[in-house]
Amino acid sequence: MKIENLFLKISLMLVFLTTFTFAGPAFPGARTFTQPDGTKFEGVLKGDSSFHWIESDGSIIIMNPTDKFYYKATIDANNSLNLTSEKPANKTSEISASSGIEDKKHDVSQEDRKKLYKLYKKSKVGNYPR
Repeated sequence: MKIENLFLKISLMLVFLTTFTFAGPAFPGARTFTQPDGTKFEGVLKGDSSFHWIESDGSIIIMNPTDKFYYKATIDANNSLNLTSEKPANKTSEISASSGIEDKKHDVSQEDRKKLYKLYKKSKVGNYPR
């Protein structure tokens, strides 16, 4: 009887543990990102572990998995992200403990934010290729 109770308790703990460990939110606040060639830019990470992007000076930034460089991206009429050949500006400022004020200068337009939110929602139901 005691072994059955122990087994039940362990099973319940494992179920609860796996339920809460799927995807965590992105690190809040502005931070410095480094390109493979050593250049740096400042941005704000958005999304979670399954679908994320960087907002920097009003642009959407994503990493090209082929060369590991960060590039600006656009959202087309089919609501998909497309890499451009343009890299983010090579500038950083001294980042202090983020109060949220520094983050606002990186925000993308309201229209792009709505499109990104739709892409983010699609990723939650498994319709977005990862």
